[in-house]
Amino acid sequence: MAPRALRLFALPLLAGIACRQPTRPPQISSVTDDLLEASSTPSRGWPTHGHTWDNQRYVPLTEINRRTVGRLRKLWDHKPGTLFRRAVRNESTPVVMDDLLIYTDLKNLVMALDVHTGKERWRYRPHLGPTALCCGMVNRGVALYGDKVYLATLDARVIALHRATGRVIWDVRAATPAKGYSFTMAPLAVGGKIIVGASGGEFGIRGFVDAFDAETGKRIWRFWTIPSPAQGGWYGRWSATTPDGEPLPRDIAAERRDSARFVDAWRKGGAPVYSTPAYDPELRLLYVVTGNPSWVEGMIPPGDNLYSTSLVALDIDAGTLKWFHQMVPHNLWDFDAASPPVLFEAPVGDSVVPAVGHAGKTGWVYVLDRRTGRQLRRSDPFVPLENVFPAPTREGVRTSPGSRGGANWPPPAYSPRTGAMYVLASHIPMTFRLDTTVSTPKGMVNAFARFEPLPDSLNFGTFSAVDVATGRIRWQRKVPGQLMFGGAVATSGDLVFLGGSQGLLEALDAETGELLWQVQAGRGNLGPPISFQVGDHQRIAVTSRDGITVFGLE
Repeated sequence: MAPRALRLFALPLLAGIACRQPTRPPQISSVTDDLLEASSTPSRGWPTHGHTWDNQRYVPLTEINRRTVGRLRKLWDHKPGTLFRRAVRNESTPVVMDDLLIYTDLKNLVMALDVHTGKERWRYRPHLGPTALCCGMVNRGVALYGDKVYLATLDARVIALHRATGRVIWDVRAATPAKGYSFTMAPLAVGGKIIVGASGGEFGIRGFVDAFDAETGKRIWRFWTIPSPAQGGWYGRWSATTPDGEPLPRDIAAERRDSARFVDAWRKGGAPVYSTPAYDPELRLLYVVTGNPSWVEGMIPPGDNLYSTSLVALDIDAGTLKWFHQMVPHNLWDFDAASPPVLFEAPVGDSVVPAVGHAGKTGWVYVLDRRTGRQLRRSDPFVPLENVFPAPTREGVRTSPGSRGGANWPPPAYSPRTGAMYVLASHIPMTFRLDTTVSTPKGMVNAFARFEPLPDSLNFGTFSAVDVATGRIRWQRKVPGQLMFGGAVATSGDLVFLGGSQGLLEALDAETGELLWQVQAGRGNLGPPISFQVGDHQRIAVTSRDGITVFGLE
């Protein structure tokens, strides 16, 4: 599990502050469903977290290509100039529409910049109440819809801002931060709804996905990622293996005996949502990945703990469950499904199937039929695997990926030109051990386990091109000593851009993995890069702990 943070209690909230520059508000056009579905006109920018609803992070731009990428240079940068302590990373994906580039920084600070010059047009900083956070004051960006900007805050609110001015239009509370709830994901806008999912699996929340009316902020539906007993319960099938047949170290008979002690554990069962969902407008299905179950009394409660560590398909109109695929039942190892799901077409025999892919902390890419949830294939490992699902022992078991390895929150990219999914991952072997500082009740299984780090010299990052048609690794780049936190974007110029963990922005040949260009784009871990068009020219932008930097050829 991620380190536990101090739980704080909610205080009254003050309105946030939008600081506007004394210039004429920019002219803005409406962000529509048609634009978010196809984004077929490159000049329309980067309108949503994954570029389009499919989360492919692929742009049909060719000005920057294998021949020209070496001429890329910095055009402008922007530094927030905030007074609070800087973090080591910025996880924000910028969005671009018309003449505005909008990105976020720590504590949900939102900034709108002139896309030509980097001059700040407005900024909005919400007044945050006390929060319970596992992993810092980071967030992953905003959504655009109509003439508004939508922000999901660290203290579990959803806020709509006017895109031209930063003025608050509505501000609603979705959950109580004193109970462990927060929002870290970038919202998704679709069909007049703003979709958000709750973080806080480390604090005993009951996870959920909410849909809010884009105009009024009224909640339309809520899907609980932990089903109640009336909804069928979260025990599941008491699975002895993963869906792939990997054995799980469970004493199911003992779990069943213990279940009476944990009859209400589902109320704080976890299953948070860290990443922006994908959406299929033809099937009208929303694809959500969920995180770990919460520990209760020092252990994972009995059962499969539905729908934690799963890929879940929801009806966009009612928020009802259509299907789910649980990658890891009874997840003892903090294998959150944290990386955004990606939609693409996958060959199966002589036909092509609408598919959804997810790069897991387990070290595999899972490819499912997005109509039914049937698994089509599992990829080759993109990090070295060792005792993936170990039982804890007093002596300790060496394991990889471990709780910090595999594919974490950074979004992959997918190129329909190459048929490859480009995945950032980390190899961080650890030791899985029983916590002998507490008494383990007789008969309890998998209780009080913890991960212990091994020497940092064993760690390295990988960037892999995974063939979604076969599951094979076409090529892989190993990065010694680095953890892979950033993201990727693929282009029609047959390039894939990678945000690295030591401030390096890199361009690789999408077919071969050859490194063609790199530059120091900031300090610390970079955020996910994007590509967009300004006038007749292609741009690359990436966030860092310093702010944002934009690159181009001219």
